[in-house]
Amino acid sequence: MPLIMTRALGSPCALIVGATLLIVLGMTGAKAESIKIGGLLSLTGNWSSLGKASQVMMEFARDDLNAYLKDHQSSARIRLQIEDTALKPDLAIDRYQMLVHAGAVSMVGPQSSSEVGALIESVARRRVPIISQGSTASSIGKPGDGIYRMVPNDIHEAEALLTLLKARGIKTLIPLWRDDLGNNGLHDSVKNQFTASGGQMLNGIRYTTDDQQDFTPIVAEVNRQLLEALASPGATTKNVAIYAASFDEITSIMRVAAKTPSLKSIRWYGSDGVANSQVLLSDPIAAQFASDTDYPNPNFGFSAASKNRADALSKRYFERTGELPDAFAIAAYDATFVAGLNASYRKRAVIKSDQDLLGETSNLFLGERGGQNLMRPATGGAVIMTSGRSERIPSA
Repeated sequence: MPLIMTRALGSPCALIVGATLLIVLGMTGAKAESIKIGGLLSLTGNWSSLGKASQVMMEFARDDLNAYLKDHQSSARIRLQIEDTALKPDLAIDRYQMLVHAGAVSMVGPQSSSEVGALIESVARRRVPIISQGSTASSIGKPGDGIYRMVPNDIHEAEALLTLLKARGIKTLIPLWRDDLGNNGLHDSVKNQFTASGGQMLNGIRYTTDDQQDFTPIVAEVNRQLLEALASPGATTKNVAIYAASFDEITSIMRVAAKTPSLKSIRWYGSDGVANSQVLLSDPIAAQFASDTDYPNPNFGFSAASKNRADALSKRYFERTGELPDAFAIAAYDATFVAGLNASYRKRAVIKSDQDLLGETSNLFLGERGGQNLMRPATGGAVIMTSGRSERIPSA
């Protein structure tokens, strides 16, 4: 679950750890040291609901971390430079290079696996690490590659969806998914687990990343496979369903699907890329179709212990925006906070060091309290602890 700091630290435990951190950060005297953290967010493109929420959370983390540094007599101050990637891998590469040249020592984002995958070579060459708040592809990452993620991977998301499918008696799934690294990973993980549990996953249809394409033939093919499935012995509208792994383009797909009665007669299931999509919610036709077909979208949540801390940050976010953030957005807060604590440490390290500097900073700040790492390379498994044993130092 995301581990959060809702305000500047002030408890006795915080003072103890703070003293240790100052050894790492270094006392810089009266001269202020500006440390730049970059942001690679989709602010105008697909999945912009998360990008915009992440920007707010990054600003919260910057303010809290600067207050923390001031309280502990450090002259270091965190500055943010946030760039819009529009969820496009080539633009993510360009903006990453721009932020490196601008002096960013680490970056939060990008939020999609396709963008993260596109940056592997650049991160290896430039050695400026990235911490994604939304990438779930289990195929990405190896130790020492400078790529970190703050959320569980697609294997864990598939596990959650499979639990729901089994509880509802779904026996046949027709997949519909976007042809990119993250959504391909979700499709594969769901297929592997669903078929292993005895379910049947049809071929479905994979569509391109062109958000402006005509989805009519794609929806027609889904409907063809649906009618064929429903004609099978024992198949009903209660045990056959559609699984869509997508982003905001699901709005266009549903607008087309709403014209076909058979597609409205069964349940649809979605993925984390559509959870809280303002594009979908603001379209009356697509939103009504989603409501008619149930359409749950999994998102990772909070343990009871971490939820208490997340509530305060959620309230703060609501007061600014009038909306509630999801856990991916809160993960952007955590990523920024850890990146900021790490920044001075990294700047003083040998540039070609093989040390896992982000991991070491995270261990220093959280390791003794939870006995586990907050951060680790994106090799696999959940990065955020779900047991509730790990926790950020309580605020006063």
